Order: sequence, then C-alpha cells, then structure tokens
Amino acid sequence: MGFFKSINNAFVKCFDFKTRANRAEFWYFYLFTTAVGFVGLQLDIFFQLELVGIELANSTDSIMLGPMYIFLYFLFIVPSFALYVRRLHDVNRSGWWLLIVLVPFIGIITIIFFMCLKGTEGSNDFGEVSS
Repeated sequence: MGFFKSINNAFVKCFDFKTRANRAEFWYFYLFTTAVGFVGLQLDIFFQLELVGIELANSTDSIMLGPMYIFLYFLFIVPSFALYVRRLHDVNRSGWWLLIVLVPFIGIITIIFFMCLKGTEGSNDFGEVSS
C-alpha cells in the first residue's frame, strides 16, 4: 500500500473498528501525522501563537502548544485510534489491548512490538486481509 492511499484509508475508515490494517497503512499514517504535527508546531512558533506553555524542569526552555498543533491533534485522534485498533486486529489481537499503554513503560513497548509484527496470513478472527 502506498503513502497517499494509506492516508486516504485512515480518513475514510476513521470510524471502522472492525476490520484490519496492514503495517504499511499504519506506519505511513504515523509518519504523516508526525510530519504534519511538526509543521503545525513550527507554524505556531513562527506566528508566535501560544495557548499552553509547559516549562521543562531545571531548564529555561519550554514546550509551546499553539492552536494549530491542538487543532491537528484533535483532527487526527479518531483516525489514529481506529487505525491502532485495526492494526491490532491484523495481528489477531483485540482492540482492548490498547489499554496496556496504561502500564508505564511496558505498555508502550508492547504496543510498539504489536505494531511491528507481520499481520496474520489469510483470515483471522477479525476478517480477511485488507487491501
């Protein structure tokens, strides 16, 4: 699956929590959201827009979250969540496995591991391989 088709699928299937998503679809959309989020942060800095400033401990630096970044965050949250669930379905895991991220450190490592696994060949509990 190509880069632009992956992005299109993520938005078209943003309320689809029942099917499967392959590795390429997940990681291309992840790359896209990371790049667009970075651009949003840079635009907020360029236009000096600041809604929330978070001071870093023992530092004079701060992290600035402006309106552009917050808008993009909320724009991508539902498609990203649905894509995480569909990616877990591709490795034959329930979407409830996302709750493991609540376990510090181990949860994030586990989810990253699942996202890197190759999907189940043929059909599994969640349907056929996505196209």
